[in-house]
Amino acid sequence: MEQAAFTREELMRRLEEHRRKKKEVIRMMEDYLKEECKKRTGREPESFEVW
Repeated sequence: MEQAAFTREELMRRLEEHRRKKKEVIRMMEDYLKEECKKRTGREPESFEVW
């Protein structure tokens, strides 16, 4: 099978979509972990780290 070469515009669109999805997932994880930490300790977490 031959893969078609992507245009620069297509690659930039895909990269931006990936970045948008990553930010959304990080926000969801942060909300969930803050809620779980508050349930467990009764305090808001001081920080949140993403690798």
